[in-house]
Amino acid sequence: MVQFSAHFDGQNICPDEPVTLPRGVPLLVTVNEPAATPRQTNGSLDVFERLEAEGGLIDGPADWAAEHDHYLYGAPKKSDAATG
Repeated sequence: MVQFSAHFDGQNICPDEPVTLPRGVPLLVTVNEPAATPRQTNGSLDVFERLEAEGGLIDGPADWAAEHDHYLYGAPKKSDAATG
Protein backbone atom coordinates (compact mmCIF):
# COMPACT_ATOMS: atom_id res chain seq x y z
CA MET A 1 0.00 0.00 0.00
CA VAL A 2 1.21 3.49 -0.85
CA GLN A 3 -0.09 6.50 1.04
CA PHE A 4 0.58 10.12 0.08
CA SER A 5 -0.90 13.59 0.35
CA ALA A 6 -2.47 15.01 -2.78
CA HIS A 7 -4.90 17.62 -4.05
CA PHE A 8 -7.55 17.66 -6.76
CA ASP A 9 -7.10 20.35 -9.42
CA GLY A 10 -10.59 19.94 -10.89
CA GLN A 11 -9.60 17.18 -13.31
CA ASN A 12 -6.72 15.21 -11.82
CA ILE A 13 -5.49 14.00 -8.47
CA CYS A 14 -2.03 15.56 -8.07
CA PRO A 15 0.46 14.18 -5.52
CA ASP A 16 1.97 16.85 -3.26
CA GLU A 17 5.24 14.92 -3.10
CA PRO A 18 7.12 12.53 -5.44
CA VAL A 19 5.39 9.13 -5.60
CA THR A 20 6.57 5.91 -7.19
CA LEU A 21 3.62 4.06 -8.70
CA PRO A 22 3.52 1.43 -11.44
CA ARG A 23 2.58 2.79 -14.88
CA GLY A 24 -0.33 1.28 -16.77
CA VAL A 25 -1.52 -0.81 -13.80
CA PRO A 26 -5.08 -0.35 -12.50
CA LEU A 27 -5.12 1.16 -9.00
CA LEU A 28 -7.81 1.38 -6.34
CA VAL A 29 -7.93 4.93 -4.95
CA THR A 30 -9.59 5.77 -1.64
CA VAL A 31 -10.07 9.44 -0.80
CA ASN A 32 -10.00 10.56 2.85
CA GLU A 33 -10.16 14.22 3.72
CA PRO A 34 -7.84 15.09 6.59
CA ALA A 35 -9.23 16.71 9.72
CA ALA A 36 -9.41 20.50 9.65
CA THR A 37 -5.92 21.91 9.79
CA PRO A 38 -5.43 23.95 12.96
CA ARG A 39 -4.06 27.43 12.41
CA GLN A 40 -0.57 28.18 13.58
CA THR A 41 0.25 30.68 16.30
CA ASN A 42 3.83 31.97 16.23
CA GLY A 43 4.91 28.91 14.27
CA SER A 44 3.27 26.39 16.61
CA LEU A 45 -0.19 24.90 16.57
CA ASP A 46 -2.76 26.39 18.92
CA VAL A 47 -3.36 23.61 21.44
CA PHE A 48 -7.13 24.09 21.61
CA GLU A 49 -7.51 24.12 17.83
CA ARG A 50 -5.39 20.99 17.61
CA LEU A 51 -7.58 19.25 20.16
CA GLU A 52 -10.71 20.31 18.28
CA ALA A 53 -9.28 19.16 14.95
CA GLU A 54 -8.22 15.78 16.34
CA GLY A 55 -11.18 15.05 18.60
CA GLY A 56 -13.99 17.32 17.47
CA LEU A 57 -16.52 19.05 19.64
CA ILE A 58 -19.80 17.88 21.11
CA ASP A 59 -22.78 19.90 22.21
CA GLY A 60 -23.67 19.67 25.86
CA PRO A 61 -25.44 21.51 28.63
CA ALA A 62 -24.00 24.86 29.73
CA ASP A 63 -23.39 23.51 33.24
CA TRP A 64 -21.62 20.36 32.05
CA ALA A 65 -18.37 21.04 33.95
CA ALA A 66 -20.03 22.06 37.22
CA GLU A 67 -22.61 19.25 37.15
CA HIS A 68 -20.61 16.43 35.57
CA ASP A 69 -21.50 13.99 38.40
CA HIS A 70 -25.18 14.57 37.63
CA TYR A 71 -24.80 14.00 33.88
CA LEU A 72 -22.38 11.06 34.15
CA TYR A 73 -23.64 9.22 37.24
CA GLY A 74 -27.14 10.56 37.94
CA ALA A 75 -26.16 12.30 41.17
CA PRO A 76 -28.39 15.17 42.29
CA LYS A 77 -27.44 18.51 40.81
CA LYS A 78 -25.28 20.63 43.10
CA SER A 79 -27.20 23.75 42.06
CA ASP A 80 -30.49 22.14 43.20
CA ALA A 81 -29.01 21.36 46.62
CA ALA A 82 -27.77 24.94 47.03
CA THR A 83 -31.21 26.47 46.29
CA GLY A 84 -33.29 23.90 48.12
